[in-house]
Parts: sequence; structure tokens; C-alpha cells
Amino acid sequence: MLILLIAITMIAAGCSGDDSETTTYTDDEYEVTVTTPTDAENEWCPVGTVVTMQDPEGQTMEMEVVGTEVVNGVTLCKAIVEIDNSDEDIAKVEYLWSEEAEMMIWTSYNDAGDVVSKMTMIDGVMTVTDETGQVMTFGMPEE
Repeated sequence: MLILLIAITMIAAGCSGDDSETTTYTDDEYEVTVTTPTDAENEWCPVGTVVTMQDPEGQTMEMEVVGTEVVNGVTLCKAIVEIDNSDEDIAKVEYLWSEEAEMMIWTSYNDAGDVVSKMTMIDGVMTVTDETGQVMTFGMPEE
């Protein structure tokens, strides 16, 4: 999941390559390929950008930035992550983030489409909900 967070950070920062060319990053364990359409270059929410990641065991994840969504009056960029061969019973992740990164929603789903977990950071409060519905809240609301 660390490599996924790095890829998301690269997209949010606009560091995903030139025009619509495909850029591949590799290290000892992972290969990450990022493709950004020409019209999405340098956008804070580069719709159509696709990030594909593969680990040495063959597990792959593909994330596509699909658009924006308004939550509590804030426009969030939305990406969908599809995970193949997951060891963690997670098949899909929906990730939303604001331009200034002050708001974030991360929802994980299993193969059946049921919510496995949800984490939000809204107004300085982090809320984590697990698959049983147990809710944990951290932080103080911003005023």
C-alpha cells in the first residue's frame, strides 16, 4: 500500500509525466506505470490518469482518476483502485482528496462490493470505520 500512496501523491502533485506519454518507475520490489492524458497534464485532479502497479508476486493494482465529487461543499478528486489477487480481501478502493489535501475519504470494498473499511479526514478529524461498523475517531475538529 505504500507504493500506492506514493503514486497518489505523484498524481496529486502533477508529477506523472509529459503529455499523454506513459512513464514507468521501478525499484527492487515494484513497477509503477503512470499514463496521463494530454488535457489532464498539470491539473490538480488529472481525470483519465491511470496508474498501474505490480509487485514481484504478481499482485497488481490499477488506479484511475475518474472525476470530481462534492462532499460538504468541498470539491474532491476521485480515483478508483482495482486490486487483483489481494491477500487482504480488498478488491476495490475508492479514494477522494481535496486540492489542498485537507480533506480525504478512503473506502475499501471486498469482491462482493461490501465496505471493508472507511477512513475519512474531514475538518481535522480522522474517522475510521471497520467492516463490523465499529467507529474510531481521532483528532479535534477545526474551528
